[in-house]
Amino acid sequence: MIGNKFVAAMLAAGLAVASWTAGAQADPVNLTIGKLLEVTGPLSDTGPSQDKAVKLAVQFANEQAAKAGVQITAKDIGADVQGDPQAALSAARSLVDQGASCLIGPSITPESIAIANGVTIRKRVTIWPTGTSMRLRTIKDEGTIFRTVPPDSLQALALVAAAEDKLGGASGKLVSVIYRNEPYGEGLAKNFSSAWQAKGGKIQGPIVFDPAQATFDSEAGQVVANNPDAYIIIDYPDTYAKLGAALVRTGKFDPTKGFVADALALSTVPNNIPPQAIEGMRGTEGGTPTGTDAYKIFDSLWQKAGGAEHYSLDANSFDAATLCFLAAAQAKSSDPGAITDHIRSVTTPGAPKFYLTNLADALKAVDSGQKIDYIGVVGAFDFADNGDPTISLFDIFEYQKGKLVVIKQIDAARVTE
Repeated sequence: MIGNKFVAAMLAAGLAVASWTAGAQADPVNLTIGKLLEVTGPLSDTGPSQDKAVKLAVQFANEQAAKAGVQITAKDIGADVQGDPQAALSAARSLVDQGASCLIGPSITPESIAIANGVTIRKRVTIWPTGTSMRLRTIKDEGTIFRTVPPDSLQALALVAAAEDKLGGASGKLVSVIYRNEPYGEGLAKNFSSAWQAKGGKIQGPIVFDPAQATFDSEAGQVVANNPDAYIIIDYPDTYAKLGAALVRTGKFDPTKGFVADALALSTVPNNIPPQAIEGMRGTEGGTPTGTDAYKIFDSLWQKAGGAEHYSLDANSFDAATLCFLAAAQAKSSDPGAITDHIRSVTTPGAPKFYLTNLADALKAVDSGQKIDYIGVVGAFDFADNGDPTISLFDIFEYQKGKLVVIKQIDAARVTE
């Protein structure tokens, strides 16, 4: 009799524990994703598209989680980083204080470094910059910084390929290089110059300018001196309005000989940049495979939402927000450290592959504790030890009638020979 009572008591206790455990697992995860946006400052043209990309990712992920029956919902909150490291740090602190577990952005590397050193490393919050400078990898981020954008070490090779394509090769060709004095410009100019010279090409400069200086006439004259075969111009939209005008004033500048990097990948050329400074110019930006079903879904969401046009790296930010959502679902937590610990578990090479087309199934898999390899709109990530992706697809574009038109896509990792 005593034995039966003991067994019954143990069974009851077991049922209570099982019930409590099931209830704990069923507790919904309420995730907050922060957007570090360039609403004002030198890259303010990127703000609306980045805001829209993250918002669409959150909305779509919420819909797919509900469809899958996975108990997670997310919301997005944003702040203006103003193109300034101190303002960016204040913006990040504000978002983290409001409960943000992941931060998408910002676009400028000194901002990202200030945020990492000032708040996110200590709190183990993942940050997903769209800044591409290799200087970001000079700090010990403790595994908290991931990028879904290819770094500038690869973009430099894409610029070389774009120039070679236009000039019919590098050997003997003189390229005049000018850059804005900050890490993005310095790194790209250095890497491009080295790669171009390794192919037998010649470099004029690099010419460096302070974005705060009053005029750019002297630098413009140096750019066009000796009638170079091409120009590499690494700048932001706010200063290119002035530098471009100075180049036109030389009377020797031919925009069809010019190449720019992704900070000047403008969906529509703003009115303050003279057409004579940009029409027919080519450039590079991180590419997105447009023939995939994942891209078709992304683009359909984008067009239905209206508002901001597609802009450089919008799909990359969409993917970053989706990865944060998946990692939180697998961790069953909105704790920043738990999410950080699960990023690589949702991008595991060799694990079952999932896509935007079956995101609900991906959420079911991670909810059950399974490792997956999520393939984003921009491709597979397979993050390196430093958190940079292995993707290396770039668009080569040309400005035609004031619009950015993609004319070719290349894999920068395969154009080194």
